[in-house]
Amino acid sequence: MNKQQGATLFGMMIIAMAVVFAAMLVMKILPPYMDYWTVQKVLSAMAHDPEVKGMSEREVRTSFDKRASIDNIKSVKGSDLDISKEGGEVVVEVSYPVKVQLFGNLSACMDFHASTSGSKPAGATVP
Repeated sequence: MNKQQGATLFGMMIIAMAVVFAAMLVMKILPPYMDYWTVQKVLSAMAHDPEVKGMSEREVRTSFDKRASIDNIKSVKGSDLDISKEGGEVVVEVSYPVKVQLFGNLSACMDFHASTSGSKPAGATVP
């Protein structure tokens, strides 16, 4: 008599639940990272724009707001920017937190830091 082998219905349901959970997590976490990458892209474009070098702080903020409206950035405004001059170059930085409700009372808190001098996301923590 041969013994049957293979996946059971219960095993397939467990795997399906894990895949659905992972997909939901990715769908909730991905938009803030995409927004961060867009902010970093705008700051990188500003770093390579020779006109920004001679701008005042107010003009830099206005320039960022215009670029942010084109790229549909909602998480950062020009008033959130930290602007300084280092070695004749304008350095624009922004740090901001994002809290995403996953489901129920479980949230993911992510801290981002973007700069014209290049940066990486600070990461995500789940409280």
